[in-house]
Order: sequence, then C-alpha cells, then structure tokens
Amino acid sequence: MLNKRNNTLTQGTQTFTMMKTGTVGLFLALAVVCVGARYGYTPLPPGPVEDPCRLPPAAGNCRGFCPRWYYDARLGSCRQFTYGCCGGNANNFKTRRLCENTCREDRACPAIACFVGACTIQTCPNYPEATCFAVCPCESVWIYNGEDVSSRCNN
Repeated sequence: MLNKRNNTLTQGTQTFTMMKTGTVGLFLALAVVCVGARYGYTPLPPGPVEDPCRLPPAAGNCRGFCPRWYYDARLGSCRQFTYGCCGGNANNFKTRRLCENTCREDRACPAIACFVGACTIQTCPNYPEATCFAVCPCESVWIYNGEDVSSRCNN
C-alpha cells in the first residue's frame, strides 16, 4: 500500500521508504517487490546478521579428516584447520583461494551504486542451507559445504 504522506510502500510485512523521485522511484520499488515475488525470492528476516567470516573455526560433529580453510578476522588472513567433514559453521572453505576471495577485507569492489544490496533479497533454492556472503555491497557469493555454489543456485 502506498502512503504518499510519508513516502512509504508496504508489501506484506516489508516497508520501503521512497525518496522523492516521483514516478521512477515508485516504479523501481514496485519492480523489486513484483520481480522478487515472481521469481520466488524472499527478503531475509530483519535484524542483525552475523558475518560468517568472523566465526571461529568449527570442526563439526563428525570424526572425519577434511583439511579446510577458515578466515581469521583477527589476523586478516585465511588459515588451515581440520574439519570433521560434517556440521561446523559457515567459516569453512575447501580452498585458501575461495576463503580469501570471500572474506578478505581489502577486496577491491566496483565503485557502483546498487539498488538492492548483496544478500538482501536473493535465496539459493537449489541449496537452501547455503550461506550468503556479501563480498561487495552489490555482490553475493553462496557457499555450501565449503564450495561456491552461486552459479548453481537457480539451475
């Protein structure tokens, strides 16, 4: 429902505040709501989301031996650890390169403005347990079981 007095658009439980851009702003806000609903994308629940790259390494609850990499936010680098091959948390990567490309804080991001930020509307239907990493303000990477599954989310 559009409320012209305070420039808000409400769709279900989501409220969007619009800038005074007239018809274009309203069109873009409606496009996000309609396209998101059309393709099954649902907004993430509001509230603080813990950065997976700041989680401590977690071996998991199995007794296997799977060498993995985790991002050590204190040192600002990726370090190897022994993963038990199941369970654990999202700070768990099969390769050092994937760990660094996903969590590195000095990553060069394009200097562009995005209408919708990373990890705000998208889901990964083929991997519902995948974790979304916002590697840049407009770029999401989906990690499942230590692998980048971003290209397989909707295929």
